[in-house]
Amino acid sequence: MNKLKRPLLLVGFMGAGKSTVGQALADKYGYRFVDLDHMISDSEARTIPEIFAQDGELGFRLYEFQYLQKAIERYDIIATGGGIISFDQTFNYLKSVPADIIWLDAPFSDLYDRIKNDRNRPNAKSRDEAAVKNLYSSRVSRYNEIAFIKITTKETLTQTLSEIENVLFANDQY
Repeated sequence: MNKLKRPLLLVGFMGAGKSTVGQALADKYGYRFVDLDHMISDSEARTIPEIFAQDGELGFRLYEFQYLQKAIERYDIIATGGGIISFDQTFNYLKSVPADIIWLDAPFSDLYDRIKNDRNRPNAKSRDEAAVKNLYSSRVSRYNEIAFIKITTKETLTQTLSEIENVLFANDQY
């Protein structure tokens, strides 16, 4: 069985498929998986939109940083939220944490189609496409800075998983 040498963090914009890909890898290899947004929501007994409404985005980002540190110690694969790189403390932590970080991405039009009607995305729900695209553009350089590789989720889940497996396990046979 292929073994991860250290935790795998999946980063990328909303709708990139981080949760879907992370869960599929975990199911295939028996890894411990967590969706960080679900961990926060379950632990705080509130939805992400409720946390944003009650504590503001900064409050949510502080929870995100706190729960990321716990998740790194407990899980093999972590699907992060799309804005995890927007809070400097978390971004700097991600740059130094001993983990493999993969940036999942797709053409913006695909990402937007996946999220445009999702009410659970506070940073997208009352914004038009241009505003969401500006948010995406503002995050690209940070995803690029912390990820060791970028993988597209434009194709099928099977193709995406195959690309990730090639990257993670390419040297396992030697």
